[in-house]
Amino acid sequence: MAAPVASGPALAPPRSAAARAVARGMMLAALLSLACNLGALTVPIFNMELFNRVLPTRNHATLWAMCAGLAIALALYIVLDQFRSTVLAALANRVSRQLMPQVLDAVATAPATANRGEPLHDLERLRMFFASPVCVAPFDLAWAPVLLLVLLLMHWGYAATAAVSVLILLGLNTLGDMLTRRHLIRASHAAAAELRDVAGAFRGAEAVLAMDMLPALSARWERQHGAVRAEVNRAMLQSRAVAALNRTMRMAMTGTMVALGLVLVLNGDASSGSMVAGNMILARLLLPFEQISNTHRQWVEALAAWRRLRELLESPPPPERYRTKLPRPLGALQVDRLVHIQAGGDRPVLRGLSFALEPAEVLGIVGPSGAGKTTLIRLILGMYQPTAGGVFLDGHPTYLWEREDFSRHVGYVPQALALVEGTVAENIARMQPPDLLRVRAAAIRAGIHAAIVALPHGYATRVAGMTLSAGQRQRIAIARALYEQPRLLILDEPSAFLDQDGEAALCALIADLRAEGTGTILVTHRPALIRVADKLMVLKDGLIDRFGAREAVLSALNAPPVRVVRATPVREVLS
Repeated sequence: MAAPVASGPALAPPRSAAARAVARGMMLAALLSLACNLGALTVPIFNMELFNRVLPTRNHATLWAMCAGLAIALALYIVLDQFRSTVLAALANRVSRQLMPQVLDAVATAPATANRGEPLHDLERLRMFFASPVCVAPFDLAWAPVLLLVLLLMHWGYAATAAVSVLILLGLNTLGDMLTRRHLIRASHAAAAELRDVAGAFRGAEAVLAMDMLPALSARWERQHGAVRAEVNRAMLQSRAVAALNRTMRMAMTGTMVALGLVLVLNGDASSGSMVAGNMILARLLLPFEQISNTHRQWVEALAAWRRLRELLESPPPPERYRTKLPRPLGALQVDRLVHIQAGGDRPVLRGLSFALEPAEVLGIVGPSGAGKTTLIRLILGMYQPTAGGVFLDGHPTYLWEREDFSRHVGYVPQALALVEGTVAENIARMQPPDLLRVRAAAIRAGIHAAIVALPHGYATRVAGMTLSAGQRQRIAIARALYEQPRLLILDEPSAFLDQDGEAALCALIADLRAEGTGTILVTHRPALIRVADKLMVLKDGLIDRFGAREAVLSALNAPPVRVVRATPVREVLS
């Protein structure tokens, strides 16, 4: 058996790569913020020099020279600020691009009861946060000591007034965070639960409408939404009160700075230009505090989204998959002492299953609901990692097989008929650029070619814009599974939406595939499909109840139960 190739640094987990990208991107944004803040200092310095140099001397040459210098400084500031915005946008896209595959994988393998849309929503919220200037407000805040130093060079009174102002606003922001954080986190979790319930209800929209469940669901959603609104309103009222107090204090502080400057100028302790510059520098110093106060909700929601994504991706990294393509398999399948316990569960769904399937054999799997049939199929497909034991295709563990390479050899038709937004041809070609000859050949084998040709745009018809019957969707899913000419075909209730003719065509297709050397695994209860199987497996409570040749298993299932008769004691016979 080939061993997986060890990974190097380039194959670090996506979440680690995203964390490094955030660290590098934010470091560059911090340096650019430093340069931007230096550029912003030119305006107060310009105004101070106007009062100190130009106004007393009335020298127009000095004025024009200073205006030219200011224009150059402002142009450089605009370039640096735009570059910072570009860096943040690139950082947001890179984080989203690196985390998206892992998030999608976690969403795809999540339990059916999970809210699959919430992680994607969190990822988009995180992307928008990094792309906005909100995330660099702390860097502007970190510039405060430099601004205080500039004010100190002008006069210690300016620096003292600014320091007191900073402490007051810092206290107000801390108070606002203490008052609103808990309510915003509760609202975020309540909104996520509400979205989960809405999504679950719309998945069963037909039953909701048919049995008039909509009024009861509307009342339930209203109660949930009322709880969300209550938490948000409580947080917003408190946040607005703190923000209003924050703005009031800012205006009072700028007025105080002007009054202080006027006193210093009248006493001859400072220049008139310093009074104007000190007020402008104070406004620049206090601006990040107001920004953080106004964007506090965005910070809390972004941090909550990051924590949820981190929890989703905190599971140990999966074993390294094969990094080279394996030879095309013959289709020999071996399941060896397979055990699987679902994440968060304490009871095994499958308990030590062992069986083998030769190339080109057809295996039918039957059993009651909850027996573990779908879990077994997903383990064969390598979607889940076995808790113990393993599944091997031509001796290679399916879970470690590189997914793109594995999908070329194994076709799958799930029980849930979910086609992806795109054209019919793209769906059959598995959302890759379609090879129209192969697409057409797969559609003909699946018995859907004539129906596709009859569509308004044939194979170019978009799935979302066309009402396809459940039977047509199922045949398109079968064509998709056949597109790569697999060596093993796995069908989970493939005739659930097929009529009698469609079921007969599917049986003929399975027989043809067997003659060509392709094996098939069927999860079904249809007698016609069971008759086409070479072997039959009966699953019950995660165990193999029966396994063997089809006729032998059917005979065992149809045999009358053995009656246990109490034996007559020997002494009674002798007497």
